[in-house]
Amino acid sequence: PAGIIMAGLLVYPIVRGITLSFFNTRLLRYSEGQFIGLANYVALGSDPAFWNSVSVTFTYGLATMLCTYGLGLGFALLLNREIPGRGFIRTLFIMPWAIPEVVAVMIFVWMLDAQYGVINYALVEAGILSAPAAWLTSAGLAMPALVLVTSWQQVPFAMLILLAGLQTIPDEQYEAAMMDGAGVFRRFIHVTLPGLRAVNVILILILILNSFRRVTMIYAMTGGGPARATETLSILTYNVAFQYQRIGYAAAVGAVLLVILLCFSLAYFFLIARRSEAP
Repeated sequence: PAGIIMAGLLVYPIVRGITLSFFNTRLLRYSEGQFIGLANYVALGSDPAFWNSVSVTFTYGLATMLCTYGLGLGFALLLNREIPGRGFIRTLFIMPWAIPEVVAVMIFVWMLDAQYGVINYALVEAGILSAPAAWLTSAGLAMPALVLVTSWQQVPFAMLILLAGLQTIPDEQYEAAMMDGAGVFRRFIHVTLPGLRAVNVILILILILNSFRRVTMIYAMTGGGPARATETLSILTYNVAFQYQRIGYAAAVGAVLLVILLCFSLAYFFLIARRSEAP
């Protein structure tokens, strides 16, 4: 019975979505859809908007992963040290992760406002900018702003994972490296990074998967604009389905995204299996 329920809730929608990708159907004329075979997939190959979304998706995923991992590792190294009030500081660092995405986006949309945003005010007063920047309406600035907001929301998760990994590295390895004359940088390269190898692979895959399937934050912040500068495959699927009402074509885009996520998921489960089998 549990398997039947799971199949109905999980498998059927996926199969139904893939089936729709072989039809030419509109949202308001759903029952009048016509079977067109692979025509939607053929159309994707010559659709500039689709290939732009593929490029934006990988750019967003890679940039977010690098930024999140770098900040998470830095904070994890800091909080792994014996400093006063470490427990309280850890609690503060976890707070962004607990804030709902929509709430966080609304806060940052106000902070990044071109006229009244506090971020522009601070940068202009500090002399970094000569005039307020249009962070969310400029094609060149929207993606960096989106990456920074996403990283801010994900850093606590990365920090906790990396902090847990750091605490599994024996202190004896650091002591032995210090006795051999290794400095801080060499200890980081030859002790810390190898000790985090298994954690790094899993964390990086999770961050990429989260970036590829993210919809709420991107749609609430930029809607995929300006000029499709932040239109990932997930946002393209939503826009094609509900703005242009092309359900079949949107299902084809979603099927391609499903295949990409499936590849990353298989790599994730393969690495988890290898880690569990390791002595």
